[in-house]
Amino acid sequence: MTENTNRRTFLKIAGSTGAVGLTGLAGCAGGGGGGDGTSTNADDGGDTTANGGTTGSSDGVETITLGGSMSLTGENADLGKLYKDAYELTIQRINDNGGIEAGDGNTYELEMILRDDGTDASTSKSIYQELIDRENVDYLLGPYSSTVTLPASAVAAQNQKPMVEGGGASPEIFAQGNEWIFGLLPTANKYAKSYMDMCLAQDPTPESIAILAEDDTFSQSTAEGARNKIANTDLELVVDQTFPTGTSDLSTNLSRVKSNDADILLLCAHQKHNIILASQMETQGLNVDAAMGTVGSLNDSFKDEVGANGNYMYGPSSWAINADFEDPVYGATGDFVSAIESNYEYAPDYHSAAGEAVIITFVNAFQNVDEINPTSVRDQIRQAEFSTVYGTVAFDDTGVIDKNMLIYQWQPEPGLQITYPENVAQSSPTYPMPDWNER
Repeated sequence: MTENTNRRTFLKIAGSTGAVGLTGLAGCAGGGGGGDGTSTNADDGGDTTANGGTTGSSDGVETITLGGSMSLTGENADLGKLYKDAYELTIQRINDNGGIEAGDGNTYELEMILRDDGTDASTSKSIYQELIDRENVDYLLGPYSSTVTLPASAVAAQNQKPMVEGGGASPEIFAQGNEWIFGLLPTANKYAKSYMDMCLAQDPTPESIAILAEDDTFSQSTAEGARNKIANTDLELVVDQTFPTGTSDLSTNLSRVKSNDADILLLCAHQKHNIILASQMETQGLNVDAAMGTVGSLNDSFKDEVGANGNYMYGPSSWAINADFEDPVYGATGDFVSAIESNYEYAPDYHSAAGEAVIITFVNAFQNVDEINPTSVRDQIRQAEFSTVYGTVAFDDTGVIDKNMLIYQWQPEPGLQITYPENVAQSSPTYPMPDWNER
């Protein structure tokens, strides 16, 4: 699909991609298979009106513009791509099937402006302000990373525009009294809970744990949640260290873990440091019963990078790829998985599913308001409950979805498996992990 992060992507594609019977969406478009996305200049199309950022085009079709920033280059580009692809494919399917029959009696197609922030908070803030001031965007797609999402959400609040995000999980984002932000990830303080519960259910039961945490908003929140969990268990916290976000060497930290003979290891960090961990655990000869990285340890790009060193690593997810949730665009979770695999040649993870749910959250609101404007849409999102490929979406009073984390493990055969909780597990955890000299 066409990508140009400096231009407006208007996803109005000829032909149908196969989704039919979409509740609340207009009738299916005719024709054969879907085409590529079409990009037009940011100043193309009709004038933006005061009616909630809706726009008329030269062919008389009404559009609603969604806009945001995303990590499309830099260290988090692999994860940013998961959101972008899910956004694009979902919007394409909606438009291919005739658009959205909104609650105001009109039918709309969706337009998206997505610009690269390189996971830089200052860049992201500028992008959102420009989208609001120059592009008249009223409905905001949140960025990736808590460090970026927190200041971006403040722009949404200052300008009274609803922002729905699937990439920021720090509790701090939702502790500001901000009525304009909605998050689809469990908050970071929940990320390690299921991992420790799983480990404590094993035989032999671990007695000690080490925490290594990146010095960023999300990772520090995750570490704090883990410490609170540990305080209510018999686990001894033998290592608790923070490392700079920019570091490319964890050997000193891992040496400390080894010298303290920690039974299990928790790395609160993003994909870059999970890759470093998988490599340097071997070179350091660090053998633990279990090791988990909180973000970026489950996607294909991580495993492609680290190869066999990624075997037996754990990671948390707010979504199960084998789930069977109903969805108004794809039909069901399995159809979404197949669509991502066929269009982009990779298996989706929870970032992908959360990205789809971001779009559906706005779609559901547009369908159920009498007048499309930022305040009405925000109020509808706050009280709505609906099903997506990601599961049931409903937000609490602070704007956070109520979800717990599943635990996956990379196993040599059959690959990535859900190992906890037991009622949805695909395989039992390989615990303890084999020592390096036994692999």
